[in-house]
Amino acid sequence: MTRVILFDKDGTLMDYHKVWTPYAKRSIEAFAQEFDRHDIKDELAHRLGLIDGEIAPNSILASGTGETIQNYFERYQKGAGKWMKAFYEENLDSLRDSMELIEGAEDVLHHLAADGYKNVIVTSDSRLSTEYFVRKFSLENVVHEVVAGDDSAFHKPDIRILDPLFKKYDYALEEMVMVGDNRADTMLGYEEGLRTIGVLSGTSRRQDMAGADIILDSVTEIIQDGRFIMDEGGRSDA
Repeated sequence: MTRVILFDKDGTLMDYHKVWTPYAKRSIEAFAQEFDRHDIKDELAHRLGLIDGEIAPNSILASGTGETIQNYFERYQKGAGKWMKAFYEENLDSLRDSMELIEGAEDVLHHLAADGYKNVIVTSDSRLSTEYFVRKFSLENVVHEVVAGDDSAFHKPDIRILDPLFKKYDYALEEMVMVGDNRADTMLGYEEGLRTIGVLSGTSRRQDMAGADIILDSVTEIIQDGRFIMDEGGRSDA
């Protein structure tokens, strides 16, 4: 029986493109200006996953943590990792202001909470930003826990990112379902049998979501006929 729904944040609950695509463009341009590295700007953007002005599926920008992205900047320019961390912190207010919920996501969280499910956000974004997201949209009563990208040395799709949940609660893996918009979500705990749902509201296409048990257009479709679509435990392909 499913008890816990794990939600990616960006691209699943929150409109990814309103926040992170403009920020990625701005940060790469600011990096080129700061370090006078216009010569590598296009290569860096491509390597990070900003291609033709869009974030590529399963790229570093699409699913990497802040630390991962900072380290990538450092590979191109000594001191750029520290600079990127400061740039992120300086831009937090504008990032927060541009946050928008995906239409219907709030209703889904309320519906699931009312039905007795525990909603947990599992994100590569920072805890500071994620907790702001929860407060901004008054989701405190329907988001029961947060696992953020800077909480652990492990990151999606490594199942060990969920260790804090297992230590704090008596959840079993077969009671959980992960919902997300990229391969890092749909492959989370794949070898261990965690069930996953891919959604097409973020950066990925259907073919980019290896490991997903189900692929839907939006998080709103996880409620069908008034019930969570994967209520029973166990893999759908088991």
